[in-house]
Amino acid sequence: MDIAQALDVVEEEKLKSEIASFLKDFMTPAFGSLPKREIELRVFDLMRNLGIVKTEATIYSLMTDLMVTRTKASQLIFDLEIRQYGSDQERLDELIKQALINTKFAKDGDYFVMEIENPLTLAHMRQRIREIGHFSDTSFNSALVRAPLDTVTDLILNIIPNDQHEAIKDALVNAGAPDNSVKAVIKGALKTLGSKVIGEAADQVAEGIVDNSASFLGPLVNAVIEQIRDQWQDLFASGAN
Repeated sequence: MDIAQALDVVEEEKLKSEIASFLKDFMTPAFGSLPKREIELRVFDLMRNLGIVKTEATIYSLMTDLMVTRTKASQLIFDLEIRQYGSDQERLDELIKQALINTKFAKDGDYFVMEIENPLTLAHMRQRIREIGHFSDTSFNSALVRAPLDTVTDLILNIIPNDQHEAIKDALVNAGAPDNSVKAVIKGALKTLGSKVIGEAADQVAEGIVDNSASFLGPLVNAVIEQIRDQWQDLFASGAN
């Protein structure tokens, strides 16, 4: 990590503002009175705000840049972001949407396996899944969420406003999905996505990675109706079951 190089590109006013904010926190309520953990979090926040550490940095890059354990790197992200976004339900749901769009998926029978590294996103997704009466399995790897197709379907329906459900259903049906209930249409679409994007060749199934699922899931979870029709019609036309 080249701290000097990272600071070279920070505007002077931003640098002054961030340092002033940090020192104010450090002096509250008195110099040296903050616990070590609080100081670490404020330094980590300062490094993020100045671009020394990227906000989207992976756990591994934090481990190597900060020379800390995986547990500590993950805890730093969680503790800081839970303070920033913990009461903002809309922001937390947006994290789930982005995770669904951008994560790499693996399909395991009627289960979807999602790789989600951000600890706050992972915790909020698991809580959302519990709230809608389902379960998720992270026993094999804490960064992997293994959930049944029904669970992923209900999660998507839960984070999309109810008044947009019918429009999404109609867009998928217009794209070629069998006409049914909203849940059945979306569930069928996800099943089609899993079987066709992953592919049925043995080597593709072994890898199990849905590399371009974002182009399908992005319009779906964000309820961009025209894009749903455009993106999904070729998939349905290909004859997946």
